[in-house]
Amino acid sequence: MDEITTELDNLNEEVIGHMNSWVDMLGGGEIGRLVGAALVLLVFFIFKRVLVRGALAILRRIAQQRSESMMGNVLDAFSLPLQALFMLLGVYFATEVLTLPEEIDAFAVEAISIAAGFCVFWALFRAVEPLGVSLNRLVGRFGAGLGDDLRQFFIRGVKTLIVVIGGVIILENWGIDVSAFLGGLGLAGMAVALAAKDSVANIFGGLTIFADNLYKRGDWIETPHFEGTVEVVGLRATKVRTFAKALVTMPNAQIVDSPVINWSRMTHRRIKMVIGLEYRTTAKQMEAIVDNLRDFLKNDEDVAQTDVAQMVHLSDFGASSINIDLYYFTKTTDWVTWRDIRNRHIIAFKRIVEEEDAAFAFPSQSLYVESMPEIINSPKDDQRSERKIG
Repeated sequence: MDEITTELDNLNEEVIGHMNSWVDMLGGGEIGRLVGAALVLLVFFIFKRVLVRGALAILRRIAQQRSESMMGNVLDAFSLPLQALFMLLGVYFATEVLTLPEEIDAFAVEAISIAAGFCVFWALFRAVEPLGVSLNRLVGRFGAGLGDDLRQFFIRGVKTLIVVIGGVIILENWGIDVSAFLGGLGLAGMAVALAAKDSVANIFGGLTIFADNLYKRGDWIETPHFEGTVEVVGLRATKVRTFAKALVTMPNAQIVDSPVINWSRMTHRRIKMVIGLEYRTTAKQMEAIVDNLRDFLKNDEDVAQTDVAQMVHLSDFGASSINIDLYYFTKTTDWVTWRDIRNRHIIAFKRIVEEEDAAFAFPSQSLYVESMPEIINSPKDDQRSERKIG
């Protein structure tokens, strides 16, 4: 590393020596050095457009030919910082050509070095998002929605890290002892940790959601606290749009610690139904109705036939009906399609019962009176009757 630094210093001194000799050829003096500095800036400006833009355009074209879109996006991200860095290099050499006072020259060199460091971190910051595209294959294992949330979490985390590291380095270049400042923060670290324990728990809860693939954006989930569609899976909280169109924000730590039903992971959707027949329905009619119901479900294209239960049985003698219990699943899990299938089946079941000359029972009660009480007339009633007659 020391050898590289020495070589760069030697190259810098050699380039500055050549520039000074060219300025002396122009006549020297303040005017000559001003002209020389302007020419240096002009040369670097031209080189910036020719070399930086031209080289990046060629590399971008090569990346497109090889179907490497990520590399092309990274080159686009580097474009502006590289142009700014190239112009800073021109400003540096222009200041070396000028005969500036020692204090101003030192300040200019320090400012240029800080600006150059900023350009480097600026380029890295801009390149994070294009590089995040390369995570598609990795995070795709978690599903499209969750993978996108995980990729955004990675991008935000890396950008934050770059900003923090860049800020520390720039402050160190300004002569600010950042390490001592950070060490002082360690004294209050325990208090901050205790105050932020809930936030830390929520962050770990978010990581648990990502790692376990608990749910992703667009899933229909149900917890003891809410039910709805996931809109945002954040690092601290999850936002769910309920079926009443209200937005619920729940900390990840509470979600992870409670049971979560992910209805979007259903393989099939269930239908449970009870058909009540009148008590006057004969045994032969009931047998025929049950057989016809079973045949209907076995031949229906929308009903799942494998890996799930399909049951049609006479279940019990109800208060006012003999009940047939139906339990089966549809192939689709879409709620609207499932409702259409259920609607069609209800009409079909009604038709099957009517074809056997049977009928559905309805809730009713029969009251049987064994005898009526005798009406005994009292003497007062008789007197009243006599008075009326008289």
